[in-house]
Amino acid sequence: MMLEEDLQRIKSYLDRVEMAREQFIKQSRDVVSLSRKVIHLCIRGRDPSKSVQELRNRFTELHNFVRDVPELFYSNLLQSIAAEYVEAIQFYSIIKESRFAALDELNVHPVAYILGLADVIGELKRYSLELLMQNRIEDSLSFLEKAEHLYNLLTTLNYADAIAPGLRRKLDVYRKVIDDWKELLIDLKSRKEFIDRIEKIRL
Repeated sequence: MMLEEDLQRIKSYLDRVEMAREQFIKQSRDVVSLSRKVIHLCIRGRDPSKSVQELRNRFTELHNFVRDVPELFYSNLLQSIAAEYVEAIQFYSIIKESRFAALDELNVHPVAYILGLADVIGELKRYSLELLMQNRIEDSLSFLEKAEHLYNLLTTLNYADAIAPGLRRKLDVYRKVIDDWKELLIDLKSRKEFIDRIEKIRL
């Protein structure tokens, strides 16, 4: 009889976890969608401030919702959503406010914070290439410098995957991204300087 009662209690508990998980997944889709929207608006040079505020609110709601559900609060799923949130807010902060948002400001797990930071490098490259299309080579170079600075800071966090899952792999990928990016910009800058010199000679 005691076993049956225990199993019934466990079933009730797991039913609540399952319901919470379904609600969590629905809310997390909104956070991911808003994160991508914020990044897109920043890259396109539009005002993302309303979307940023909505994203902050939605993530706070999600975070508070799962706080009392350990199976979700400490899950890789929440960490993945939090990293996307960090990526979007950090990218916005860099592009629109010329700063990095602090860990305490974002209220996420430290690992989610650094994983999100790493992915900002890829978005900085996208923004830099957008500036290139506008013939803003110097501005484009400035974001390469920001990305390199961020990369160099993150490489000081040399921990095993058991502690910072996925960070080393991301940094390996972004080393190649930065090298290719730098090669492209240096080549384009050199060509522009050469063309400018030719134009001066012609004058």
